[in-house]
Amino acid sequence: MRGLPFALIVLLIAWPIEAKSEVPDLTGRWDCTPAHILIRGEWTMLTYTFEISEQREGLFKGTFDWSLPEDKAVQGEKVTGERSFEGEWTGFGVIGWDDLTVEIVTFKDLARHTGRLEDADTLRFVHSKIGDDAWVSRSTCRRQN
Repeated sequence: MRGLPFALIVLLIAWPIEAKSEVPDLTGRWDCTPAHILIRGEWTMLTYTFEISEQREGLFKGTFDWSLPEDKAVQGEKVTGERSFEGEWTGFGVIGWDDLTVEIVTFKDLARHTGRLEDADTLRFVHSKIGDDAWVSRSTCRRQN
């Protein structure tokens, strides 16, 4: 019987204890490294920044400014009814239960941005949109202090 309490102590010490993590705060301005983008079958570069203005628990919202180089002649989304080389959209996001996965969807244009928080100030995304204006890209974004 004397061995049982010792075995129980060893088991309790060895048992993994899951610490309650805090949902990361993503508010602030994020600048993203220019990234290759394939839009409607054409290659170009995507540059964008975003500002997360409000976060509650794991949900957030913000605005996103994007641009494409005019010298490539590949225009992006329709802005005021016409295709454009730049624009702004509103996005809503969620931080996954693992406190690392980030998903952003855009209001109106059906784009999806799935990412991972690499550290407190670095997010890496895979981007996609379906339909007539389909596009794919991936990017790395860093929070500005």
